[in-house]
Amino acid sequence: MSESIENTRKRMHRVVADEDVPPPPVPGENVAWAASAVPSGRYGNARTTRARLRSFTERLRRPSPSLPGWSVLVLAVLAAGPTLAFEPVFGNGQGLLAAGAGAAAGLAIGTAASRWRWDLLSTLAAVAAVYLLLGGYAALPQTLANGFVPTGQTLQVLVLGVWRSWKDLLTLTPPISTYSGPAVVPWITGLLAGTLSSLITIRLGRPVAGTMPMGIMGLVAIFFGPSGQEQPAWAVAAWWAVLVGWWAWAAQRQRLRLGQDVLAGRADSAPAPAARGAGGRMRSTVYAGRRVAGALTIVAAGIAVAVPVTIALSPLPGRVVGRDLVDPPLDVRTYPSPLSAFRHYSTDLKDDALITVSDLPDGQRVRIAAMDVYDGTTFGMSVAGESASEGYIPVGTAIPGRLGTASASISVTTDKLRGPWVPVLGRPENIVFTGDAADARREGLHFDQWANTALTTSPSPQMAYTVETSFVDAATDGELENLPAASFTNSDKNLPQGLEALTAKATENADGPLATARAIEHYLSDTGFYLQENSVQSRPGVRTDRLERMLKAPELIGDDEQYAALMALMLHSKGINARVVMGAYPAEGEDGHNRGGAVKLLGADLHVWVEVEFKDGMWGVFDPTPPRDRTPQTQVPKPKTVPR
Repeated sequence: MSESIENTRKRMHRVVADEDVPPPPVPGENVAWAASAVPSGRYGNARTTRARLRSFTERLRRPSPSLPGWSVLVLAVLAAGPTLAFEPVFGNGQGLLAAGAGAAAGLAIGTAASRWRWDLLSTLAAVAAVYLLLGGYAALPQTLANGFVPTGQTLQVLVLGVWRSWKDLLTLTPPISTYSGPAVVPWITGLLAGTLSSLITIRLGRPVAGTMPMGIMGLVAIFFGPSGQEQPAWAVAAWWAVLVGWWAWAAQRQRLRLGQDVLAGRADSAPAPAARGAGGRMRSTVYAGRRVAGALTIVAAGIAVAVPVTIALSPLPGRVVGRDLVDPPLDVRTYPSPLSAFRHYSTDLKDDALITVSDLPDGQRVRIAAMDVYDGTTFGMSVAGESASEGYIPVGTAIPGRLGTASASISVTTDKLRGPWVPVLGRPENIVFTGDAADARREGLHFDQWANTALTTSPSPQMAYTVETSFVDAATDGELENLPAASFTNSDKNLPQGLEALTAKATENADGPLATARAIEHYLSDTGFYLQENSVQSRPGVRTDRLERMLKAPELIGDDEQYAALMALMLHSKGINARVVMGAYPAEGEDGHNRGGAVKLLGADLHVWVEVEFKDGMWGVFDPTPPRDRTPQTQVPKPKTVPR
């Protein structure tokens, strides 16, 4: 009996000794492998899951000790590609500055947050502070006072640009470095990409995932870039080479950090843990070098094949970018200047009804177009101002920012007008087209709030529409005399000779912007003569040679367009912002007031005048044209006597 019990004990001892019990985990090895040593079963599986979750959480919370400090430099090199991709749509280095500064600031924030263990709120606060404090220098230098002091406009554009700048960048015609606002896109994109890349790479120890924000930054640059813009093949290949090389190095580094042994036959050879750890680590290092060398060889071979093939296949079909999917912005400069048709309206069609208004208040004027810059040929519309929301923007029917202000509903019909211009009156709130093609005209309706004028991209000589508007009396001299005038910031070209001399003569006793404008107005209207004959003395248009002939003649002779153009140029030479406005108003009655009510405005009722901008958006109206009945004296030469 005792012998049987002893044999049973021996068999049990052999079973336990023959079991394949895994050795204890080696320090530094994968926690998941160590957890596999836990016996299977209900409680073993639970402990394994908890260990894996705890390991994953700890890796997220602790920075990777194996990543060297120069990892940030690799991210900076990878950021160079997307930064360069932002430049073509801007020009003048603005895209490079905004995107590069954003990426550099983001990498610095992510590195500092990882180094000093900032929490989420502290990191977000740092990003917001850097965005507002440095955004003016990186993206909005033209809004800085004296070139280095942020202003209220800087902060306003930065705050609103978080959502507005994306549409502005997509709809403006490149290059757009002259606009203030779209550069917020590369600035904020670089800032976020740099911050996320450095946090994921350094703090979370995910070098491969850390390159994803840089790739997204590149996609944003391409999507918002110009149509048909292709990056050099060598630059793209070089960027991918750096990326793949970094991935290969990071992957091998990660294996070594996790303690994975690449020694063949490990399961069969089970040396002691200490010996296996030392020997395995040395062999892993040798194999890692071979793997990195092999990866670099593959990358080099890929570049050697890809670059010649890319060059040989170029040009490839143009890629589709974001601006290809939206309607192009309206460039009003492609239309002829409204002034080019003024002589035709006022002479050939002087007795024809061009605009019919159902109820025009006494003293109000109908506006057709406003022009603010001179190019030596005519007065035209300049590029929209600092904000991309300026200029002629599509409105449908309602004018933005004016809802609830209308006090009158007036019907307007037009006939024989040229161009896309939609005459308006007062301060319009809604413009609703009626009749044939009303939908097309509504879809093409654009409004310029600065000029207070409208146009439609689907015009016709005959149009009918209703204008819901409010009327404001023109500012008086008493309201304007103590206000500074807005500065003229555009640039006129090919100015006529003699303009400065005439300006100095007309304003020698003027003091202040209002006095200067009134002095020029009175000088031209009091000393000039009105003539619309197509003669040498009164040719149509405002070309440089036409204005020079007018200035050099013994007497000033011209019509509305010449006198208004001269006054605007004279004010521009004094640094005062002024615009030329073409419109219509009925003839004055015996009491000196323009007759209102239901009126038909003839070609002879068209006029051109000047408006000067003062502080707080107030405009003064000036009429420099002499009375139309003041014509130059025509001297008839006496016949010579012929001796018999």
